[in-house]
Amino acid sequence: MNKKIPLVAILLMTMLLVTACDWSLLSAILGSACDTNPDSAHCYQGEAVQANDADICDNIKVPKQFESGGSNPPKDKCYLMVAQNSGEYTPCDKIMGGLMSYTREECYTDVAVGKEDPAGCKKLTGAAFENCKSKVAPTITADKLTDINEKIDSLKSAAGKGDNDAAKQLADLEKKKKDMLEFMTPAQQAAYMKTNREEILGGVDDEDVKSEIAQDFMKLRSANPNLNIDQLVGKLKDIKDQKETVKRLDEEANTLMDEMKKHMEDYTDEKKQEMIDAASEKGWDWMKKNGGDNLKYGLSNLESMKAKYDKASEAYKKLDDQITKIKGVYDEVKSIYTKVDSFNKMIAEGKIDKNQAKVLKGAVLLGKGLEYATGYVPVFGSTASTITKETFGVVIKVATQRAERSNSMQKCFDDPEHCDPNGISAY
Repeated sequence: MNKKIPLVAILLMTMLLVTACDWSLLSAILGSACDTNPDSAHCYQGEAVQANDADICDNIKVPKQFESGGSNPPKDKCYLMVAQNSGEYTPCDKIMGGLMSYTREECYTDVAVGKEDPAGCKKLTGAAFENCKSKVAPTITADKLTDINEKIDSLKSAAGKGDNDAAKQLADLEKKKKDMLEFMTPAQQAAYMKTNREEILGGVDDEDVKSEIAQDFMKLRSANPNLNIDQLVGKLKDIKDQKETVKRLDEEANTLMDEMKKHMEDYTDEKKQEMIDAASEKGWDWMKKNGGDNLKYGLSNLESMKAKYDKASEAYKKLDDQITKIKGVYDEVKSIYTKVDSFNKMIAEGKIDKNQAKVLKGAVLLGKGLEYATGYVPVFGSTASTITKETFGVVIKVATQRAERSNSMQKCFDDPEHCDPNGISAY
């Protein structure tokens, strides 16, 4: 049986099938339907929200009871609803306000709260701004800021490669982050600082290093009361990186000296010659490849860190002293290696033979080298030497005697006329 489908039913089915993107087209068809609808204001409000089109609100007529007051609450509410639904502030600008109506300030605040967007509050002033801020501020959490930081880090790579879309997203996120930081309450800032502090210091196991990081950070914070919470987090990262670099180089310098001591420990009365060979060749080869080069690279990094501080600051002086201390190891190792290597060149030039070179090398290694090895005191107390004082004490005694005998041979080379052959020993 054929029945005509009512027009209303066709329109309803069509409305179900039409997407928001096509709603503006349908609204043109339904415009007259809303006009003849007894509740035309709500009809237009529904259309406008569905289409995210504030212009549809313009069709709402002033209710009779407001004709003399100059306001149109249903129309202003329509603009408000579109703004809330779309998350856009522009519909708020169309609100006229007036008797028993809505205000632009309400509209900006609602959108800002819905988007958790401090920038919306900044469109307001006075009491309206403070009201908006009081509602948006509680939505800011450490987790949300951490999430933004992660997104910023990932976008930086793409933006650096010339991705314009990524650059725009990066700029928007950095602005939002800045606004959020300004709106944070003291309690929120404390929570954000705690989260970041735990993450930054989570991998630092050495208590000496942790203590120095904490002390330097507290001094920096006290001396710079105007730094915002995010800047403080950045400074904490810098201090942590600096202290860990110093600690690593401190351990390398100490290991370097320990290696020197280990080779000297083998220099017993029964194995004097093996001791000289080991120190001359194996020991110093290890130090040049594994010690000197590593220290040189690390010191370069420390110098870059030092440049971030004001030269008159305590932090600059402290780091400079630590660099000087560790650099002393590198300079000493380099000078000793250069001196030892000069004897190899003298052999090649026929100026001395191998046995004479061994004695001279022993003099340098056990004299000048030992002097600096025993004098190195680590920057951190936790950087402990693996060589006991008792064991090394015996070595020092033997080494000092040998150095004195070897120096007699050096004097013979320098001044053959006054050479004392009885003071020369190959051991």
